[in-house]
Amino acid sequence: MTPVEEIDNVVHSVFPDWQVYFYTIPEEVINNKNVTQVLITESNSDITTFGGNTFNEMAFGYRLQVFYGLDEENLIGKEITLYKALEAKEWHITDSQPRYLDISQTDGQQMIKNIEINKTLTLDELDQ
Repeated sequence: MTPVEEIDNVVHSVFPDWQVYFYTIPEEVINNKNVTQVLITESNSDITTFGGNTFNEMAFGYRLQVFYGLDEENLIGKEITLYKALEAKEWHITDSQPRYLDISQTDGQQMIKNIEINKTLTLDELDQ
C-alpha cells in the first residue's frame, strides 16, 4: 500500500462521507461545497537511513488541505479525531495551520484547513 492510499484509508475510516483526492480535485466536483473534500499533495519524499551501501528507509511528507462542507460542524472535534486516527497509524502531525475562509467564493464560503503530516517507512514496509 502506498503512503497516499494509507492516508486515504485513515481519513475514510473516521469520515466515510468525505471525498479524498490526490494531487487535484476533479473539475466536475470541485465546486461542490456541500461535502467535505480533502486534497492530498506530496510535500516531501527523501531517502534516509543508509546501510550496506544503500538506503533503507524513505521519509514522506504530505499536505492535507481540508475544504469543509458548508454544513460541517464541530471542526475542532473533527480535526482531533483525524489527528488521532493518523497518529494511530504512526503519521506525525508536523504542522496545523489556522482555518481560513475562502474569500474567492462569492456564493458560499468554505472554511479551509491545511495540515502537514510525515512518516518514515522502511523499504520492507513499502514492499520494495
